[in-house]
Amino acid sequence: MAAPRVQVQLPVTIGIKKPQWSSRGTMSRSQELTDTKHELRTTMMKFRKACTQLNLLNKRLSDMHRRLQAARKSGDRRSTYNLQLQASVTEGVRAMFYEYVYMRGEDIAMLRNDVRVLMKNMAEATEVAEQSDSDSETEDDPN
Repeated sequence: MAAPRVQVQLPVTIGIKKPQWSSRGTMSRSQELTDTKHELRTTMMKFRKACTQLNLLNKRLSDMHRRLQAARKSGDRRSTYNLQLQASVTEGVRAMFYEYVYMRGEDIAMLRNDVRVLMKNMAEATEVAEQSDSDSETEDDPN
């Protein structure tokens, strides 16, 4: 009897969420930075959890291959077949986790860059505001 075929449909994209815009259509820089940092933290937590799961899957697959070799040596064809099926499914799941971890890694790199750019823009805006404040103070002072 042949094993039933299972078809798994992959999600189209697993990307990062875009920040919610306020009713005015723009978000303050500090709020955008806060939201981006939060998204970075949650993405990093997902990345670490997926890496942990990937390590567990690798260990399970290693154990399964060890049992498969023992079953082949003993000539137990039924166990060999069942272990081959289990190993095949586990390898498929592991491949999906690899893809997920890779995508989360790309998201983390992109979010870190966004945080760096936002912090740079905020620093520049603060510097410009301080310069304009100091310029206006010198104009008000008659001495």
